[in-house]
Formats: sequence, structure tokens, C-alpha cells
Amino acid sequence: MTVDTSHETRTREAAEWFARLKQRRVDRADVEAFSVWRRTPENAAAFARLEAMWDAAGVLARDPEMVEMTRAAAEPNPRRRANPAGKLWKPATTLALAVLVVGGAGGIWLVSRPDIHTAGFGEREHVQLSDGSTVQLDAGSRIAVRMRSGARRIELLDGEALFDVRPDPSRPFEVTAGNTRITALGTRFDVRRRGSEVRVVLVQGRVRVEADKPDGRRTWTLAPEQQITPTAAAPVVIAVDTASATSWTAGRLMFDRTPLTTAIAEVNRYSRTPVELRATELGRIEVSGVFDTGDADGFVSAVTALYPLRAIQEDGAILLYAGPRK
Repeated sequence: MTVDTSHETRTREAAEWFARLKQRRVDRADVEAFSVWRRTPENAAAFARLEAMWDAAGVLARDPEMVEMTRAAAEPNPRRRANPAGKLWKPATTLALAVLVVGGAGGIWLVSRPDIHTAGFGEREHVQLSDGSTVQLDAGSRIAVRMRSGARRIELLDGEALFDVRPDPSRPFEVTAGNTRITALGTRFDVRRRGSEVRVVLVQGRVRVEADKPDGRRTWTLAPEQQITPTAAAPVVIAVDTASATSWTAGRLMFDRTPLTTAIAEVNRYSRTPVELRATELGRIEVSGVFDTGDADGFVSAVTALYPLRAIQEDGAILLYAGPRK
């Protein structure tokens, strides 16, 4: 049997770089050296695999079953703490043992890790789940999926996703995004996670939204064409145009009195030529219109024709300054 030592070496090096870059302080020399190492496609692939496993490990740590395993491991009764092999779990390391197993050949494997689905830059991805439900991922979005006999759990790690849920009363369909949890039975809804902000839009059916707030856990029930941003300081359920909120699924961006800074951020998610607003004082201008995803030039032509802005292309970007269009 032939052992792929080059694969083993890259995996080990990727782990070393990952650990080094996760430190609180990283030297510039390390960043430059890592950049050189990552230029090799095989090295980049090894590092990407490790990043995916790290994401999955984070999901496992928050999974209710893993939390329960940790709680059970802390019980004083040795019989409850014994694993099938007769060894005792140590509470401080239960999650680590459950998440990562290092193989003798240098491979790193995840135990019961979720499936990670990603939509790359400027792309959209259609995910067919094993229960018949579907998920549409917007550009730059990632989800972690865990389907079990008694539950269907998905975590939105980043970005935006439209969920079309197949009814199954015996298996609750739950989506988590940060500290927000959405529970649905046979429904269609959109969840967006940008940084610490989470927004939920219900297209049809019914969902329950829960979120941890400083004053305790809050719960809301949405009806069709309603929206809530549970991460806001004072969340309020409001009416929403679902066609506009989910227009990205059809390759369109629909803005209705959207602040210019917000509209630019959305446009930039699909364009390799970023738009930068240098006239920051005009960031609150409200933009309305429909644009094709990826058509940054069309968007810039529209806003410079309608508002006191002029565009200049420089260093691979489109810069928007105050002043009449030239």
C-alpha cells in the first residue's frame, strides 16, 4: 500500500498555519510566509478543508445533543460517564474528543460532523435536503446541515438563504443564526445573517422566532409577508414586500428606498469590481430600482444619473464622489 506523504505533509502544515494564525497576535512576517505557502493550489485546498472542519466543529459545540453529552459527562455517577469502550469522559474535554479524531496517517476526521454547503462569490447554490426540503443560498453564504430521524437542524453560518420546508410534524425544522432560532413546519422563509445582524422574512406558512436578549429570551410568531430583525435593540414585526426581499433568488436586486450604503454593499456581493462610496455624507440617500446581480456598471450609471454623484474607475474599483456626473 502506498501512503500519500505529500497529502499528509500538507495536512500537517495546514494545521500548523491554522493554529499560528488563530493566535491573538500574528507577525507580519508570518502573514507574508503564509501567503507564499498558500499560493500552491494543493496547500490552499488543504487549508480550506481544515477551515471547513473548524466551522463544523463550532456547529457541533452548539448542537443540543453535544451540549447534553457534555452535561451528562459532568454527572458524578461513573456509570453515566462511561463510554462504550469502558473509558471515562472528562467533562473539560468531552466536546474536543467528540469533535476531532487524529488518524495515524495524519488525517483529521470529524465525528458526526454536519454537511457544509457554500455558495461562492457572485454565485447562488441550490441545496436539496434528504427530506425533500430545499435551500437556496445567496452569494457568499454557508450553511451546516444535520438531518436526523427526530429533528432537522440547519445553521446559517453566514450570508442569506431561502428555505422551502417539506411538512413533517414528527421532525421539527430548525434554523439557527447566531443566538436566533427559527422553527417551522411546512413553510417558506428567508434568513439573512450579516455579522451580528439577523433578519427573518416569512414568505408563506408560519414560523416561530426565538432570540436571546439582555432581558431574557423573546419569542415572535410571524405570518406571511412579515419580517423581524431579532438582533435589533427593540425588535418589531413589520410588513414586508417578500418579492423584493427574496429577489436575489431570481438574480435581481430590488431596492425600495434603500440607503445608498446598504445598496452598495448588496451590489458588491456579486461584482468583482467593487463600488466604493467616497462621498460618505450621501450614504443615507434612498435608492429605488431593480438591478441584475453582478451589474455594478448598471447600478453606478443609475445612481450617478439620479443623484449628485460622479464615478471614477481607479485601481480596479469604481469610486463614487460628490458632484455632478462628468
